[in-house]
Amino acid sequence: MRSPAPLSLVLVLGLATGCGGSTEADPSAPEGAAGKLAGRPDIVLVTVDTLRADHLSTYGHPRETSPNLDRLAARGVLFERAYSTMGTTLPAHLSIMTGLYPHQHGYVANHGVSGGFESDESRRAVAEILRDDGYRTAAFVSGQTVGRVTGIDAGFEVWDQHDYEKIVSMESTSRHSSETTDRAIEWLDSAPDEPIFLWVHYWDPHEPNMPHEEDRNRIAASEAVERLIDERQIRPEVLREAFDDDELARLFDPVWGREGGEIDLPPIDRDAVRDLLDRYDADVLAVDRALGRLMDALEAAGRFEEAIFVFTADHGQALGQHDWLEHGRIQGENVHVPLVMRFPGEVVEQPLHVEEVVSIVDVFPTVMARLDTAAAAELLAQASGEDLFSGEYLRRFAFSQRSVRERDWEPGDDTDGLKFGLTTERWKFYHRPEGPDELYDLEVDPGELHDVSTEHPDVMRTLRRHVESIVNRRRYIPGESGEPLTVEQQRYRDALSAIGYTDGGEAAEKEEDD
Repeated sequence: MRSPAPLSLVLVLGLATGCGGSTEADPSAPEGAAGKLAGRPDIVLVTVDTLRADHLSTYGHPRETSPNLDRLAARGVLFERAYSTMGTTLPAHLSIMTGLYPHQHGYVANHGVSGGFESDESRRAVAEILRDDGYRTAAFVSGQTVGRVTGIDAGFEVWDQHDYEKIVSMESTSRHSSETTDRAIEWLDSAPDEPIFLWVHYWDPHEPNMPHEEDRNRIAASEAVERLIDERQIRPEVLREAFDDDELARLFDPVWGREGGEIDLPPIDRDAVRDLLDRYDADVLAVDRALGRLMDALEAAGRFEEAIFVFTADHGQALGQHDWLEHGRIQGENVHVPLVMRFPGEVVEQPLHVEEVVSIVDVFPTVMARLDTAAAAELLAQASGEDLFSGEYLRRFAFSQRSVRERDWEPGDDTDGLKFGLTTERWKFYHRPEGPDELYDLEVDPGELHDVSTEHPDVMRTLRRHVESIVNRRRYIPGESGEPLTVEQQRYRDALSAIGYTDGGEAAEKEEDD
């Protein structure tokens, strides 16, 4: 892979190949901007639930967990510092699909919404936009937090999800990546000649982490992983005291996770942490193998070279870091996600290795900007995300919000009130409207262990203004148009109002312009 290069150096080179057509230079575009593709290329999106970037060998993990993602990155664009908008599945996926932050598309938790996602003229999902533009749309999803009931199926003509009669265990509510891939490939084998938008969603790295034996056997003991436990300052004794048995069982009692029934916890010690990391890495391997099969199927169908292909994740997983086990929070391990894009022909210089900070809200603005269609213009007009290859990308920060939900069992001091995060090249800033703000210097403290807020008051003021500006931009809460609010929605709106971020929810605020 080539050395890191700034986005401003992405060049328009030559002609694209395949049915994507030729690259067209726009004489009005800024110097260095990427071109557009003639026609309508296939678009393939792969999202992986609960996949933290630093457990992929592509992103420097000491184990070889992602050889197929390496293969994709060697032909595409790897973004080293991509961040999610939230450490929660549905809101993060809706941010990918709409180019909007959670407080703008209206879903700030997996639960507590008044019905499913419903688009309007300023909040349309990309599948709807592409379907109306002549694309055949299909989705194959593996977990219930992006099931049809959430409304994220908007715009998909074919919708394939894992259904079950009753919850026997955690595992019964999802399906393995191999089965989801089988179904996606079966559809590809008979896919129409029209351009397609295909979304494939994998669940495997999500707890309870019950990898198939073939993947578990590929995970060997590693001194480098032992060092990770120390570097991340994972404290088993603190986890044992902070969480109750039910929550510990989600991560440390695999049999309970698979079969339900009586909890039989092992000692929560270093061996248990090591076993958790091993099982998580084995599930990452499974997803990577599924990715390879999907890429091979697209190649066999003659679609890969002509497609725009995107691989990313909704959020990461704490795995004991910061004395936390799961996701939902917005420390780096929960919002730093992989992002690899591949484009047809030479519309974007590839392979390319990008170090700038970007957000998942930028995914579809970047993809759609390569299309010279009205559909592309519609998505770009609504999105808060940006075209990363416009030649004018200047944002250089990623905004995240903590999930808005009450979980009585949740330990620690990070559970009450709103919390927003801003990641820049150097800083990680947390704004708590109802509590103390925090600041971490990522250049010397990438693990976010030492709060330096008192040492940099000017930085604090500047970043706080950025957060407040973003939160005030195009706020939207489902139900504001007349439907009654749920208890959670009312609590969220009241909290925003109490700290000056809303005016009580007048409808006019919904359409506030960027």
